[in-house]
Amino acid sequence: MKVHETGVLQASNIYFHTPSEANRNLFLVPSTCGHYFCTDSYQVARENYGNFLLLFVKNGKGFIYVKNRRVVLSKNDAFLLDCYHYHRYGTLAGASLEMVWVHFDGAMARRYFNAITQGANCAVLSPRNPQSLYSNLYSIYEQFHKNKAANDILNNRCIINILTEFLLDSSPIEDQKSILWTDLLAYIAENVQNSLKLKDLAERVSLSPYYFTRQFKKETGYTPHQYVLLARINTAKHFLKGSYLTIKEIAFACGFPSESGFCIAFKHATGTSPLVYRDSTVSDQTNLQE
Repeated sequence: MKVHETGVLQASNIYFHTPSEANRNLFLVPSTCGHYFCTDSYQVARENYGNFLLLFVKNGKGFIYVKNRRVVLSKNDAFLLDCYHYHRYGTLAGASLEMVWVHFDGAMARRYFNAITQGANCAVLSPRNPQSLYSNLYSIYEQFHKNKAANDILNNRCIINILTEFLLDSSPIEDQKSILWTDLLAYIAENVQNSLKLKDLAERVSLSPYYFTRQFKKETGYTPHQYVLLARINTAKHFLKGSYLTIKEIAFACGFPSESGFCIAFKHATGTSPLVYRDSTVSDQTNLQE
């Protein structure tokens, strides 16, 4: 479909899509996409457009305002923008701009956006692999341009691929930080049978126990004690479902100091006793065999 916007040249195209309610609740889906060739009179300033925008600069120069600061966009740059709030972007004065873009939304869109932007209204990216990002974005556009129809499952995959590029684009310090926490959680999972004291866990990431507790809660949503207990309970569930260990043996295998302490903690976490939990699993398996 041809475009009727100031500063957008005739070779440009725009397409609209109205996904089903079911697809909108399940996927990340496009509502509008386009391939624009723009002059420097192309400017967008809107209060609310009711979705999110992914845009890739194929050629030329543009700009985007991030927290009231103008950021210049060059070839192979991309941005993710919250269009539910005031936003402003366009072609840089004296330049031209070729861009491929998609407005999208979905049940998980806001969570992806918040994880990527960390409180900003926009994330600007100079991707490590611009061709990959461009290919995913252009694939969405091409579905409409060539087929005049949309496959929401394929579009969802393309949008998630792009957002993953944004999520992976973190500084080396942030990458190292993520590796440390991932390694720590793996260590906890592999050592639930041990004491896992707060001081020892903090030392593994070179933090004081006080600061470690605060950072751990920030990273996982749990205090260290809550997380370790949850890991013990989840391991116990596995043993109760798939082993012939006694309740006492499971308690010790999961790091609980006593059978009674295990039973109290398990019931508090699950609402049922370990024995009842095991019996219900056996009953379910018997019913399946019948």
